[in-house]
Amino acid sequence: MRVLVVFPPVTVARDFIDYPYFADLGAVQLAAVLAEHGDVTLVDAFALPGSTLRWRDDGRAHLGAEVDEVVDACPSAVELVVVVTTPFHRPPARDDVMAGVLAGLRERLPSAPFVLADAYQSGQHYVECDGADVLASYPEIDAYVKYEAELALPRIVHALAGGDRPRGVIVGDRPEDLDALALPAWERIDLAAHDRFRAAVVAKLGRGRWSFPIDGRTLPLVSSRGCPFSCTHCSSNPDRNAGAPKTQRRLSAAGVQALVDHLAKRCGATRLAVLDEMLNVNTRHFEGVLAAVESVDVAFDAPNGLRADYLERKHLARMLGRVTTVSVSAESGSQRVLDEVVGKQLGRAAIERVAEDAHRLGVPLMVHFMIGLPGERAEEVNETLAFAIGLWDRFAAQPAVQFATPLPGTALARGVKLPVVTDWGPRFQTEPSELPNALAPAELRAFKRTFDDRLRASNGPRKLVMNVTYACNNHCTFCAVGNRTQVDGNPVRQRELLAKYRRSGVELVDFDGGEPTLDPELVGLVRYARAIGYRRVNVTTNGRLCAYPEFADKLVRSGLTSLLFSVHGADARTHAAQVGVAEAFEQTTLGIRNCVDRAPDGVELGMNVTLTKGNHRQLPAIAELAHELGLRWLNIQFLTPFGRATKMVAPDTGEAARITIGVIDTWRERMKLQVINLPFCFLPGYEEFLVGDLGKRERDMVFVNNESVNLAEYLAARRVRKPVCGPCPHACFCGGFYELDEVPEPPWIVSADDLVRRIEP
Repeated sequence: MRVLVVFPPVTVARDFIDYPYFADLGAVQLAAVLAEHGDVTLVDAFALPGSTLRWRDDGRAHLGAEVDEVVDACPSAVELVVVVTTPFHRPPARDDVMAGVLAGLRERLPSAPFVLADAYQSGQHYVECDGADVLASYPEIDAYVKYEAELALPRIVHALAGGDRPRGVIVGDRPEDLDALALPAWERIDLAAHDRFRAAVVAKLGRGRWSFPIDGRTLPLVSSRGCPFSCTHCSSNPDRNAGAPKTQRRLSAAGVQALVDHLAKRCGATRLAVLDEMLNVNTRHFEGVLAAVESVDVAFDAPNGLRADYLERKHLARMLGRVTTVSVSAESGSQRVLDEVVGKQLGRAAIERVAEDAHRLGVPLMVHFMIGLPGERAEEVNETLAFAIGLWDRFAAQPAVQFATPLPGTALARGVKLPVVTDWGPRFQTEPSELPNALAPAELRAFKRTFDDRLRASNGPRKLVMNVTYACNNHCTFCAVGNRTQVDGNPVRQRELLAKYRRSGVELVDFDGGEPTLDPELVGLVRYARAIGYRRVNVTTNGRLCAYPEFADKLVRSGLTSLLFSVHGADARTHAAQVGVAEAFEQTTLGIRNCVDRAPDGVELGMNVTLTKGNHRQLPAIAELAHELGLRWLNIQFLTPFGRATKMVAPDTGEAARITIGVIDTWRERMKLQVINLPFCFLPGYEEFLVGDLGKRERDMVFVNNESVNLAEYLAARRVRKPVCGPCPHACFCGGFYELDEVPEPPWIVSADDLVRRIEP
């Protein structure tokens, strides 16, 4: 019997899940099985001359050849047409690409029986649906085969030979002896075209590093089917027999070796993608796979992940240099959620052990998590995110956090009114589902957004803050470094550090102090920073030396890209009370005017105010002053508990935050506003203006003595968590509340009363 097996193109959302470029494995396997019962032609949309990836007008990616090319590649005389469908064809709805292929084939082969088969094996998500709905969506077909098809299709062939045309929904049987199945028929397709297609996927998806690359000739395989565990979210064992014990069927060691030999030696594979749902749940089987891969010396990956509690150090050692990334699933950082909600039967300790082992051996590790499960509390979401970040910070274990998604047929989906969706991919990646007794989608998005921001901030410093000197001509009551010896930094060492950070990819630098303009090397450091490639250079100054026009002109033309002036009062009296110098206000405001008049295009000028007991109620007037002076950028800074910043000078945080909100409301359309060192909970609805701990994680600070620290870690030493922090969606990067101790001021600080006497006649 002449049989045509067709794998159509697929379309996927940009945020797809699984590995759609491996979705033709079922068709290739089915063609091999049917070849034992007839004359088979395999037409694979991923292996034709026009096979590629293109972006459609609806934003989806079309993978494979165009519909017309697929139809034209099919013979015009066959006795059975088998078209393979996948979850990427979005059953049970009528997929436009699948419909195009079926319509074209039906026109070409009007009398042939058509069977649609999902050819499920294992290793990719399965979307359970009613077969009658699939038949209704595709009137071109005669029958629909659900689940594994290697036993059902040969029976259909034999029945058809006897005159019995296939009809309706046919439930496939599980092949128990996987060794008895024919090896996948990759030799029946144009493997060179297949390679070009996968190379196009890599190039046109526009992604960065691939955790599981598809370079060279990468071919997928499945060495086992199913999983003996019953996690609530998993669709690896389609729910054909609800409540039946979950099992796993495996190739024998000889069968694994034969499969690997076939792919590497006959088909020329240079990398294997082992798609087993749970490859290492049987240690003997896993070690057999490792041995087979080692025997042909090819690279391999297990994208669906491994069980951490079965993954031993010796296994990681064998994978070193052969895998790109080892993947394990933690699901949750809360042991209660793991036990009572997920049913994972896994302890957190196993994940930590594997993370430490992989780190010590130098094996890249990815750990999967999900949030938004029924019964999961906000505090437990934070527990998961903290666990994920902790593994990243300690062991460089890459976290992959997704939303819990109730695929039809899973335990998670039982009793849930599922939404009508066009693709499940975004539901995992960007769009949380509404589940009973789960956090609301908006809240889950906030958790995920802040986690992603925190993760991006963990990839090394993006900005260097360099204290060029501790010398200062002000004596601010709140100064973080005011109790340090007033010395300049070493200019040679400072240039060495600037070069070191620039070589590591840092492009932003802030020069700070003390008062940086008192350092005679400042202008030279700015010029040097720009010369070696720093893209943005900022100087934060009290501006008093800029009262001299010549100095102001030299500074704004030194190559800096922004200049921030520290102003801590709207009038001379208030400003002097904060900075300890009676004449400072007049000099600073004159310096600002000089710089505004002289700054070339492209230099951004702004004001920085630190809020204290003595000035926070003046914040609206300070904002007015900034605008009147010609500045269009205002940083509002709350105290950090270092140096002289103590409870003695700190305002009531809540009151200061309310005043800040008023200033934002007044000026948000006319000035750039940033709020620094304030926990998010004080500015609900105004989070976009906060530059908090997250930004500090991206900054390294170099002190005058050349000691270098991460700014967030430096400040975290004086932070405390309170009960309100538990459910906060910003907790994964907010360190909590600053604690300012009551300590006496140094005796040489000028008192406010004394300053008033010096200012007033």
